[in-house]
Amino acid sequence: MKVFIALFLLFLIEGTWAAIFSWHYVTPFLYLTLIGLMYVSLYGRWESALGFGLVFGLLYDIVYTDLLGIYLFTFSLIPLLVSFVLKYIGENFFSVVITFTFMILVFSFGIFSVMTAVGGTTMTIQTLLVEQIPGTLAVNAVAIALLYVPMTRYVAPRPIAKRG
Repeated sequence: MKVFIALFLLFLIEGTWAAIFSWHYVTPFLYLTLIGLMYVSLYGRWESALGFGLVFGLLYDIVYTDLLGIYLFTFSLIPLLVSFVLKYIGENFFSVVITFTFMILVFSFGIFSVMTAVGGTTMTIQTLLVEQIPGTLAVNAVAIALLYVPMTRYVAPRPIAKRG
């Protein structure tokens, strides 16, 4: 329940950031909910990350898009990919930041590709690469670094005390 509340707070912060600062393509997207889901999948149980990904992906689709399934699929898939990749290359601060940043890039291109395929965006690939991606990567790298210590402490499973 605590993890759900934390992810919901990240969702609200992300929604207010987007509402306040979204005025042009240059505005970087801050993916706090996705970052939180990635931390849950890495330091928590991947089953809970999959469930939270489905819930928050559906919430994203209902609130922000006209199509159901875009964020539902990506919010479930990207955190699982992160957890599998980091289990093989090792988990430290720099590997987490680099892998999360790369997955945010994959997420941005994935959403752009789907939205272009269904005709839901007027953004060109040049606008995406030149105006949006650099700012989005910078803002999210800072958010990943700032959330590293709180999320690793908050999400990491605590050992169960032995009785007797």
